[in-house]
Amino acid sequence: MIEINDFLENNLSAIKNIIAEFEIEIEFSSHDFIEKFTDKYESDYIKMLVKYQESGHSFKTVHNQIALFLSAKKESLGIYKTQRKGSENVKGKIDIIQWWIRSKPIT
Repeated sequence: MIEINDFLENNLSAIKNIIAEFEIEIEFSSHDFIEKFTDKYESDYIKMLVKYQESGHSFKTVHNQIALFLSAKKESLGIYKTQRKGSENVKGKIDIIQWWIRSKPIT
């Protein structure tokens, strides 16, 4: 079975490329990141969801682990937290989640 944190760590350069798709100094949510992530890694994302299907909270579990990874790697990803606020989840409900801003590269 796929371990989410290991997958993200092993694909760190691709994760950085996803982050680079967000405009500098424009706020984005963890859900926005997950949407781009699923576009690039759909089959891996589905495997992650399947792993946690018996919990009855596969989306929440997978999304929480992805958000925790972003938080743990924020410096190397060049992002920083702004605030927690509402964002529509994949089920059409509003969750209070972390929002981010991609920082300007150091020159």
